[in-house]
Amino acid sequence: MEKLSALFTGILMLTVFGCNAADPPKFGVVDVTKVVQNAKASQKANAEIEALVKTKQAELNQKGEALKKLEKNLKEPGSKMKPEEYTKLAAEYQQLGAAAEADVKKKATELRKAVFEQIKKVIETIGKEEKFVMIFIADNVPYYQATTDVTDKVIKKYEESAGVSSKMEPPANKTAPPVNK
Repeated sequence: MEKLSALFTGILMLTVFGCNAADPPKFGVVDVTKVVQNAKASQKANAEIEALVKTKQAELNQKGEALKKLEKNLKEPGSKMKPEEYTKLAAEYQQLGAAAEADVKKKATELRKAVFEQIKKVIETIGKEEKFVMIFIADNVPYYQATTDVTDKVIKKYEESAGVSSKMEPPANKTAPPVNK
């Protein structure tokens, strides 16, 4: 509801103030999902999350294997292990799993928040530099002309601000002689 209210307020402002301007108002639209999926800078955050998931999964797998061995031991005749010990270890395993999931969610939330803050700053910069009246998020706009889409500009500027090259560079060949011009 808030987004709809902001949209109507923006349209009202444009009708009141935009009609008197020498240049027509300039609008833009950005597909933030596409920025997050395609920008190398945000893919770095995704890679961090995946690495954390793999680490936590390896820890859980190790505990799970130990737990399976204990369960097998418990079922063998003449086992000295008490069922209470196994139950306690199984509960610890479940707690470890819940803690790992919470850690991953927390880290993912932190990284995504940082990515979205960076993208927001880039959108603001483009808006100011190119004198946009408003830049809308594509998810909130039912229709827009392709000429108003600034997504590729946002990706390029976001990668520049993050120090990532958006162009594919050929691999460095250290044995090649220098080119004389």
